[in-house]
Amino acid sequence: MTPSPDPSSSSSLADAVERVAPAVLNVSTRRATGTGLAWRDGVVVTSARLVWRTREVSLLAADGEPLPAEMAGVDPSTDLAVLRVTGATALPAARVASDAPHPRVGDAVFAVARDPSGLLHASFGRLGAVGGAWRTWQGGAVDQLLRLDGGLYPGMEGAPVANAAGEVLGVGSSAFSRHHGVVVPASTVERVVDELLAHGRVAQGYLGIAAQPAQARLGEERVEGLLLTSVAEDGPAARAGLLVGDIIVRAGDEPATALDRLRARLQVGSSLALTVVRGGQSLTLALEVGERPEPPERGERRGWHGGGCRP
Repeated sequence: MTPSPDPSSSSSLADAVERVAPAVLNVSTRRATGTGLAWRDGVVVTSARLVWRTREVSLLAADGEPLPAEMAGVDPSTDLAVLRVTGATALPAARVASDAPHPRVGDAVFAVARDPSGLLHASFGRLGAVGGAWRTWQGGAVDQLLRLDGGLYPGMEGAPVANAAGEVLGVGSSAFSRHHGVVVPASTVERVVDELLAHGRVAQGYLGIAAQPAQARLGEERVEGLLLTSVAEDGPAARAGLLVGDIIVRAGDEPATALDRLRARLQVGSSLALTVVRGGQSLTLALEVGERPEPPERGERRGWHGGGCRP
């Protein structure tokens, strides 16, 4: 994020930072350090990339006291992780922004982080893009696009991003763009926190394919669909008989012309009929939607709008 160009607002921004600061914690592992946010009493949200496959996590509160914590769950698809504070210490929860007014392009925002020494850091900038619901390259459902006009500084993974009133818009992440920080909005954080506290994971539908938009010839007609460029061995699609080169043209009773629409139909454990074009002929194959397996490595950085070609 870039420095605020409006020095006349420095006093009010300092007050806004102070409103957020009590809920900001340092999160450190053996490999990295970042930031966490007290989302509820005893519940801390941070970046999944920071704590992914890490057994030992330490928290440092605003008063400089270390806090014992245990992992409640990780969702790499939204770059969110939840930690439970196991001691009796009460943490002031974040003040989350209300639905109105809605964020706008150009709104002043800031991220707040805490380093391993307890020192508070802030970075000021603007919202560079605001849009509707979208999906990450790992298939995570995000309720609203909130893109910063720059990246996040080191140590700000998992930092709260707030508006000029000191209300938290969401959690900062650099997992979805090479050049810009993205804010996982508060509504998405709330939903993921609920699922991680209840189940330890966010279940996502999985077919085991990579696909891209394509056209297929069916008799004298050209139809739009999704060309399978790879099929995971022993995944749901492979077990149902789908092959590389097949073009999916329908998923159930809907056209399969966009990956996002296909993903939206993937409910773990449900049956799904896929109509494919193979060698100019149409056939329908039934499969049972699986659950996406955990990635073998920490997620690499991808474009927020691009990946996600692997339902």
